[in-house]
Order: sequence, then structure tokens, then C-alpha cells
Amino acid sequence: MSGEGYRVLLQARSVSQHLRAKGFTWDQITDVLALTHRVSPLRLYRLAHGRTAADVVALVNDADLAGTAALRESRLYEFESWPQAGRRPPAHLLTALAKIYQTTARSLAGAENLPSYEAADRELIDGADFGDMDVNRPEPTLRGTMEVDVAVKSADALPIDASACVRLLHATGVEEADVKRRELLFELALVLGGGRALDMLRILTPDEGERLAGVLRSTWRVDEGTVRTFEKLQMHIRRADDGTGPVALLPVTRGQMTAIGRLLSQESMPSSLRDRLLGTYAQLSELTGYLHYDLLDSAGAERLLRDALRAALDLGDPALVGYVHYWLGRIASDQDRTAAVLDHAFAIRSWAARSSSKLLAPLHENLFAAAYAAEGNVAASLRAYEKALALAEAPKDGERAFLNWVSPPVIEIGRIASQVRLNQTGQAIEMAERYLVRHDPRFKRRHGMVLARYASALTQAREIPEAAARLTEAAQITRQHSSARLVDEIGQVRTRLEPWVNTSHVRQLDEALRSCGLTGACPAGGV
Repeated sequence: MSGEGYRVLLQARSVSQHLRAKGFTWDQITDVLALTHRVSPLRLYRLAHGRTAADVVALVNDADLAGTAALRESRLYEFESWPQAGRRPPAHLLTALAKIYQTTARSLAGAENLPSYEAADRELIDGADFGDMDVNRPEPTLRGTMEVDVAVKSADALPIDASACVRLLHATGVEEADVKRRELLFELALVLGGGRALDMLRILTPDEGERLAGVLRSTWRVDEGTVRTFEKLQMHIRRADDGTGPVALLPVTRGQMTAIGRLLSQESMPSSLRDRLLGTYAQLSELTGYLHYDLLDSAGAERLLRDALRAALDLGDPALVGYVHYWLGRIASDQDRTAAVLDHAFAIRSWAARSSSKLLAPLHENLFAAAYAAEGNVAASLRAYEKALALAEAPKDGERAFLNWVSPPVIEIGRIASQVRLNQTGQAIEMAERYLVRHDPRFKRRHGMVLARYASALTQAREIPEAAARLTEAAQITRQHSSARLVDEIGQVRTRLEPWVNTSHVRQLDEALRSCGLTGACPAGGV
């Protein structure tokens, strides 16, 4: 075997091992390899099993008790080159190889090549099915059996799309010249979120990657470096959310949650490391819940946030407990459950008193302001917002990293929403204009939300051309960021513009919405 041929075999063997661990059948692995290796099915199955030609020849000859097989490596290569070149493999050999490869002889021949065989050979090939030898082959579904609730699955149990694996193979192959590094990233990405995880994993040093892979393989014990690596990945995801949004990040947070959850349940480690790992799990659960919230999946978000709350309470972390209560309060606020909003606000206040953090206070005042606005209490809402703005100016020194986003600009965004809700049109326009001038548009979701709420206030003021222009800017952001809340906000404002649907400004807006794929944001009259 040439050096290049052996390299291909080693790479295919590595890919196959990882996919087998994820539950792929031999047939599925061959389908994956077929998209990156343009060779015959016969060779693909050998690559999937990670066998050399010499290995296969020995297995075929050993299985022939009569001693008449006498297959040679050179002849196997000729069979594997067919039909483009070489020789057509005989039906009896396909049957023998089907047993070795735990598949069907038909799969090895290729359906398009079967007509070239005689009728008797076709019957032999059709009857050779050894797929039931594959331990990863799913059991046939029995009708009438009791249904099992599979609503909640771990990331490992979820089916992995073969095309996604191929994209992952291409991505690691194109961007990583080092074969060892490429295989390591592929292995980690399969566990930690697939192709979406690659950008996150590239920030790891070679030592961090090797340690993490060792722990996930259960060949390395959890140590301080492993925990620090998980913490590093979690913070990188938080920062990435500003630029991409929830769709790209959810597979990654789920994969990491599952991996850490398994380590916490199966591995023994010092209590200090366990606490840090449990804290990372709680933060990932909170972050995953937030991402679901941003996709308008309130039920999924609340379930994950409750999980984060349990972990934070188990850990005894008052800052994290208070922080999770904030997002539960935000969900309740969006659902106009004012009593629940107040409950969460009081809970944050209670936990803030037990924490050294100064940034929990603006969060509970922000919830109080939203609750008062929902009740129509303008004065109380204004007082709470002013207090939240002042408290949000607290220095970030010594604060927890997950609270770094708490700042006056974020409080201002919520205040604009309340001003629109209370028909304080002039104040909402003034605050939105001030925000857009002062603050960084790099935070795409925030910027888009302010533009949409600004457009809503402009609509209230009947400044339709300007409202349509601002809403168009917000729509452009959805090309880069996958926030469903932003899309929903845009749709609500577009509905308010319906009385002006026949104006050129709104017609142009609808064209822009359609070009951004937001046809659902256009009412029937605007489509």
C-alpha cells in the first residue's frame, strides 16, 4: 500500500471509529465516506472498517474451509476498481465480503451494476444480507408496543445527520493542514455540537484539546485544566451570541451540557473542581435557556432555566440564582404575567442581599419597572427605571463574567419598550435616537431591537417614511443574527403600519422584508 493510500485508510478509520461510537451503522458510515472518497462501494466498505487489503484477503481465505478461494491483494484491488477499471467481482466473493463487512452483497455491488450479472448470480447477491450482524443496526419497530416518552434526549442520543458529518469532515480537512489536529477537532466536534462547534474549538490550544479529548474518552481524569477549558468555551459562546444568535450556538451549548453532565454523574473529582464544573453546567443551562427564549420557545427556555436554578441552588451561588430568576422574570413579562414578574424581582432582591455583586440590583429594578409599566403605573415605572439606570453604572471589577452585559444601554432598551407601551412617544423617540448615536451597533440583537422600537414610536407619531426606513435597517440585521424575538418585534411594528400599506414607503419596506426572508412579518395586505 502506498503512503498516500495508508494515510487515507488511517483517516477513514479514525472517522469511522468516532461515528461508530455515535451509533452509526456500517452502511451509514459508508454513505458519509462516499461524499469525500470517490471510489467503489467495495473499497468504501473496506475503508469504513479500517482494514488493509491484506487484512481482507486473509479473512476471505480463512473463511474458505475448502481452501479454494486463493484471493490475492492485487486481485482485490482490481475488484475494488470496477466498474471504472479492473475486473467485476464474482457473486460468491461479494457474498463473502458482505459477511465480513456486515452489510448486503447488493450494497457492495452497487444497484446500478447488478444488471451486468447473470440471473443466478443476481439471485445469490440479492439473498446475501448480513446487516443484522451490525450491532448498531436499529431493532425493527414493533407495532402495538407501548409508546415511550422521548421528548427529552441527551445530545448523544440525537440522530446525527450524515451530510452534517460530511460538512464537518470538509471543514476540518480544508482549514487544518495538520492531520492529528484535524482528527482531534473532528472527534471533539462530534461530541460538543458538530460543525457549529468548530469555531469554538479552534480557540483551544493543542494541550487543551488533547486534555479535553482524553477526559471525554474516559482515558484522562478531570483536572483543573479540563475545568478551565470548559469555562473558556462557555464564555466564548456568550461573546459569540452578540454576533450570530441562537441557531448556530444551541447545538454547541447542548453538546457541552451533555458532556459536563456525564462527567458530573460518572467521574469522581475533588469538591473544588466539582463545584466549578457544576457552576459551568448551571451557566450553560441558563445560557441554553436564554437561547431558547431568543427563539421564542418559552416552554423550552423555562425548563432549562429551572434546571439551571436547581444547579445554582445546589451550588449555593446567590449571584447565579438571582441571575436565573431575572430571565424567568423576563419570560413572565413577555407573557404579561405581572404577578410572576414581581415574584422574580423580589427573589432577585433577596439573593442580591446575599451576594457581593452590585449588578443584580439593576436587574430586579428593571423587572419592577416592566411590571409597573404593564399595570399602567407610569410614575412607578419611571422611578424604577431611573434607579436601574443609576445602579447599572456600578463598576465591573470583581463581577461575575455572566453579568458583564448589565449596563445603562441595556436598561435603556427596556425603557424604550415601556415608553412605547405607555404611549410616551416623544420620550421613546428621543431615547432611541440617543442610544443609536452613542452605542456600538456591533451588538446586533440590541441594535435591531432599538431600531424596531424606534420604528414603533415613529409609527405612533405618524412619521411613516422614517418608521419604514428604521424597520428596514432592523430587518437587515436578521441576515446576520438569528434572533426570533427580533423578527417577532419587526412583525409587530409592521402590523401597526398596515393603515399605510399602499404608500410607497411601506411597499418598499415589504420588498426589503421579503428580501431578508421575513415574509411572515408582512400582513396579508403587504405580501
